[in-house]
Amino acid sequence: MEEVVRDYMKSEVISVEKGASLKEITKIMTEKNVGSVIITEKGKPIGIITERDVVRAIGSGKDLNTLVENVMTASLITVREDSPITGALSLMRTYNIRHLPVTNNDGKLTGIISIRDVAKALDDMFEP
Repeated sequence: MEEVVRDYMKSEVISVEKGASLKEITKIMTEKNVGSVIITEKGKPIGIITERDVVRAIGSGKDLNTLVENVMTASLITVREDSPITGALSLMRTYNIRHLPVTNNDGKLTGIISIRDVAKALDDMFEP
């Protein structure tokens, strides 16, 4: 039986409801020591903001009171928690991304899976 995303994802994912400011996001990134935060609306992921997005926003003249939805990456690629690991890997390769937000059947955010997590799963699959 093939490994599924649920078995390798991290269920502790840093997320914030839309309406947060860049100042709030940068404080969370600093306190949690993370480089990205998932933006949600009613618990469903709608975007991601990364350190790179923050730098671009400030560099283009936005201030720290700017709402996160005005600078986040909204074309969010997600994977369902019951998807096979190989499906997550395929999405990562196709879109050249290293982290995928994980959702349940209702589209609610339940975790995040990284390329490292996928590598561990593949290693486990091929272990004698």
